[in-house]
Amino acid sequence: MEKIIAFLISLITVLNSFIFSFFPCSFDNKFPISTQEDAIMINGETIDFEKTELQNKISYIFKNNSADFFNYFGIKYSTPSYIKGVISYRQDLKTLSEEFFLEPGENAEFFSFIDGYLDNKKASKVLSVSFSALDKSDLNFELSGIGLFNREVLDNEIYIENDEHKLGITLNWGGSLSYLEDKNSSVEAVIVDGVTKVDSNASKRYNAEAQSKNVNLINANDTGRLVQQSYYGTSECEQYTSGYYNNKKWNYNPVQGGNMYNEAAKIVDVRINDDDIYIKCRPLDWAKPKEDISPSYMEATYSLSKGLVKADCRFVDFSGYPPSDTTRTQECPAFYCVEPLNRFVYYGGDKPWTNDQNLSYENDLIFWPDAGYPKFNSTENWSAFIGDFDDSFGIGLYVPKNAPFLAGVFARGNCETADPATEGPTSYIAVVERYSFRSFNPTTYSFYLSTGTTDEIRSNFETIK
Repeated sequence: MEKIIAFLISLITVLNSFIFSFFPCSFDNKFPISTQEDAIMINGETIDFEKTELQNKISYIFKNNSADFFNYFGIKYSTPSYIKGVISYRQDLKTLSEEFFLEPGENAEFFSFIDGYLDNKKASKVLSVSFSALDKSDLNFELSGIGLFNREVLDNEIYIENDEHKLGITLNWGGSLSYLEDKNSSVEAVIVDGVTKVDSNASKRYNAEAQSKNVNLINANDTGRLVQQSYYGTSECEQYTSGYYNNKKWNYNPVQGGNMYNEAAKIVDVRINDDDIYIKCRPLDWAKPKEDISPSYMEATYSLSKGLVKADCRFVDFSGYPPSDTTRTQECPAFYCVEPLNRFVYYGGDKPWTNDQNLSYENDLIFWPDAGYPKFNSTENWSAFIGDFDDSFGIGLYVPKNAPFLAGVFARGNCETADPATEGPTSYIAVVERYSFRSFNPTTYSFYLSTGTTDEIRSNFETIK
């Protein structure tokens, strides 16, 4: 009996040691990648490797790297090409592989979470990496170092805030902007005759009890809402087979938040500072299941300043699909706010930024496809959705480019709860440009959000015009 008890204690000790090795008490917050001429370094250690070169592919098989647990890796490299990489590692006694993509650079660095990061998955050993050129160029690639790191697993929803705004993103939705709260305008949600209203001091305006005083202004009902990047590419061709959406063939459509099945995009990187959040994701192809994840990356840096939220967006596609034969309408960005803010306002006059009060209002917008995709020309490059009154609270979008605004309201007047951010009805804006994006050709743009009355929103945007 004593031997059995001793064996059980020993077994429990070993199991506990194995289990808790996946939950270390310290986490990396710096990510250096060591390099050495004519050698490959992994976490500062010179690694024996076997290198093979076959046509347009280079592979490295490692022999003696350590087995410390990691959930984040870095690659230091030099290449003039766009590259597809594959990394293989051990996880839960299995060998797993995942692909990643590299842009041209000299002594460039790339970082990525491993698959399953948000589910607290960890890898134990890098077995190999391989690299192949995607842009038809001859492969000229130098690997100089690999870093393996253990990062704390973040909450799915993360926030930054200042005295005016609280901003949140959802990692499972590719770091899309999913939460924005105005902290100074006494915004409330009330219910009047079964319909939700959102406004500053709404309880007094409508003589109704406040159901919520912390109102999220962004519609976060599903992966297709939010405030996010979305791009429309080629239709079916030799290299690409279309998916189907609403029983119609759908073109290549990388979407930051995910796909039509509400499946999550892959978060690649996150960096959080006091006043900004940087994210990188691998978006899904809207009309295809998650297994057909798009070969592209989206990046965004969200920051807060006086009266404003700024987003700097970047997209690069590695698919190699031919561009569309015709230009396509691109949403820069796709913006979905809560439906109780459903009066569309903008300035379309010929005296921009002179405080001309001849504003244009659209009080009865409907679902934009049913309305024939109505577009509005704002000569000050901003528009907003506000509440029922001309001095109502609202949220506005500014994009520093001369392009029309597409706008509409889905299921007008059908919000019925204290949290319209989670309901189906929504108000929508997109700044629309027509162009065909090309693989291996990064796209960038910035947009700004502001909240308050129309005059306050306009004034805030004027500071950056």
